[in-house]
Order: sequence, then C-alpha cells, then structure tokens
Amino acid sequence: MRAVYLRNVAIVVLVLSVGLVFLSAQIGQASAYSYYDGCYDYYGYNYNVSSSWGYYYGYPYYYYGYPYNSYTNSCYYGSYGNSYYGNSYYGYPYYGNSYYGNSYYGYPYYGNSYQQSPPKYQLTVTTDPASLGTASGNGTYTSGSSATFTINQGTIQTSPNMRYVFSHWSGDYSGVGTSGSLTMNSAMKVTAVYQQQYHLDVSVQPQNAPLPDGVGWYNAGDTLTLSVNGQMLGGQDGSRLVFQGWTVDGKNVQAGVSLPLKMDSAHVVTAQYKQQYYLTVRTDQGTAYGEGWYDAGSTATISASTPLSTNYGVKVVFNGWQGDIQTGSQSATVLVDKPKTVIASWGTDPTVLNLTIALGIIAAFLIAGGIIAYAVLNRRTYRTQPAYVMQPQGYTPANYSDSPPLPKNGTTTTTTTTTVKRKNPPAEPTATE
Repeated sequence: MRAVYLRNVAIVVLVLSVGLVFLSAQIGQASAYSYYDGCYDYYGYNYNVSSSWGYYYGYPYYYYGYPYNSYTNSCYYGSYGNSYYGNSYYGYPYYGNSYYGNSYYGYPYYGNSYQQSPPKYQLTVTTDPASLGTASGNGTYTSGSSATFTINQGTIQTSPNMRYVFSHWSGDYSGVGTSGSLTMNSAMKVTAVYQQQYHLDVSVQPQNAPLPDGVGWYNAGDTLTLSVNGQMLGGQDGSRLVFQGWTVDGKNVQAGVSLPLKMDSAHVVTAQYKQQYYLTVRTDQGTAYGEGWYDAGSTATISASTPLSTNYGVKVVFNGWQGDIQTGSQSATVLVDKPKTVIASWGTDPTVLNLTIALGIIAAFLIAGGIIAYAVLNRRTYRTQPAYVMQPQGYTPANYSDSPPLPKNGTTTTTTTTTVKRKNPPAEPTATE
C-alpha cells in the first residue's frame, strides 16, 4: 500500500516537472520574439531570433552569428535590460546589445563592435591680422596623431609702401619657422603672427648730392635717425653743396644735419642742398670786386678800380675782362652756372708823357736855335766895330817894364825886360755908327 502511494507521488511530480519545463520554454520563446529581435552577436552582426533556434535557459543565443547550441552568444545571460549585472560587467559600463557592455575588459567601444574608433580633435590655424588668411593646417585629427601646419606666404604686399612679414607662431605652438607640428591630444589652436612694415624712401636735391643711408622697410612704430655728412660738402674745386634742411612727405620739418623719424606710416624724405660755385676775380692793377661763392644760376657783379700811375705822364688804362667772360666794361655781370675765373686786363697810355717829351724837344730846339742865332749875331757885330779899351782916369800910356817877383829860397833868376809898345786907344764911336 505504501509503495503504491510513493509511486503515484513520483508520477505526479514528474508530470508537473515536464509541464513546468514545457511552460518555461513557451514563455522564453515568447520573450525572444518580443525583445531579442535584432540581438547582436560578438562581431556586431544582426540576426532575427525565431522559435526554431536554440535556447539556453530559455534565452536565444548565437555563435559567430549563427544559431547554435552554445552559451557564448552576444546575448549571453542577456535579459530584457540587455545587461549583465545591471548594464555593466564587473564595473565596465555598456549600452545595448554588447559583449560586456560598451567595453571589453576596460576598452570602450561604440556601435556594438569589439573596439571603438579613437576620438578626433580639431586643430584651428589662423593668422594675425586675420584678414591675411595665408596659413594652412586646419582640420580634425585622430587623437595621438601629428598635425602639421604652415604659412603659404612669408611676405604679403598689401600696397606699394606697406607689407606684412611673418614673425612667429603663437597659441598652442611657439616658434619662428614657417611651419610646425603638434601631437593632437586635445583640441588646439595656433596663430601665424605677421609684422606690419612701412617703406621709407630717401632722396636728395640736387641729384648730384650724396644720398643719405636709410632707404628700406621698417616695422610699424620703429624710430630711426637719418643724417648727412655735414653742413657743407666739397669746395676744393670751386663747387660745393650747402645743406638746407629736411622735407618729410613734402613738408619742411628740420634744418639740422640729423633727422629723427617715427615709422607710423610710409614716408618720403628729401635732403635739401644748395649748389654753389666760386667766382674768382683777378687783377694785377688796382682792386678787383665781386669774388666769392654764389648760388648756382645767380648773377654776380664784378668791377675793378683804376690804379694811379707811378710813372710821370703815363696813365693806366682798363683794357677789359678776360677768362670766362670777355667784355670791355670795367663793371660787368657774370652768370655763375659753374666755377668761373675772370681777369682784369690793363694797359698804359703814354700820351701825356709823349706830349711832354715832344714839347721838351721842341723847346730844346727853340732854345738851341735862339742861342745859336744870338751867338752868330753877336759875332758879326764884334767884327764890324773898332776895338775899344776903357782906360782908367789919369792913365798915361808909357813904356814900362814889369819885373817879376824875386824867387824864394834866395835863388837868382834872370829877368828879361820886355818893352811893350801900346797903341793909342781908338777914338770914341760917333752916333752915326
């Protein structure tokens, strides 16, 4: 009796167990149809689940994308929440239809695949000023990769007298090369900095003057100093330049030999000189006037004073100017368009001397003629008249002897007595004679 009872109980338990298993299979199949439609396998393949596939504990699974009686499917122990131990597997988060979530032993991934694509970062390359826009390298780069950037132009001419010249890089990269590179471990930005420059033009007037140093490009805001070699240049050959001052952009600004200038814009600077020539005035008589330095193209007045003659009767006479001008005027004008020399020419006028000599000769002849005439006339008169000797009063002509004085020293001399017979004096001339 007892054995029969136990056998009946065993049959009932067996029937209930079979019924329970069958009921569980039906519930799992219904669940698979409602949730696991679109379950992903290990490699991310999508397959529709049907009741004809195998189940493990009532849950469909796949092995390499094919239904198989194995527990290694991508939905291993998956539940309606598609998670194993609450959307994570031992601390590794995942989301929807993945093997151990969106990570595989700590390596995150998306898209229901085994490995996730590494993140990408943006590199922004700009210029300063931004309007130049001549740098390249903008783009998105994979994390850990190297990004290269460069400038397309080192010098950008924006006008004839203004330009921009590459100076350096700023931002997440510093350097002065025309290119550079960065390891992209985050979003980065680099800027190509350009320096603004202005042109300085330097000229001279007149064109034969020496050109001061300083022509070229300068950074905006720079201050420089221009200078000339001196106030006066040259002079040894009769030509010189006299510095007058500076003009900046057509305006007179300073007379000194040095000019400080700020490059806040493009400038045109001119060093102004005055050309001068030397006029030489020479004379060997009297005094010459008008010698000296004159501005080129000006007119000089020259003259010479007439000297007094040192010779009696000889007059110094101006004959004219010789050299770079020829004129007979004692006062003249000269166009000074180069170094010039003029010489005063002099002569003598002996007219007074010659007249004096002629008059002297004539006077001498007249005097000589008068003397001769007088002598001749006097001789003729003497010959026609009798001799007449005036005798002293009471004189009686007689013979007499004149004895010479005795010689000195007791010498004896012989004295010869000469008897002179005197004639009687002539008779007094009559009035008729």
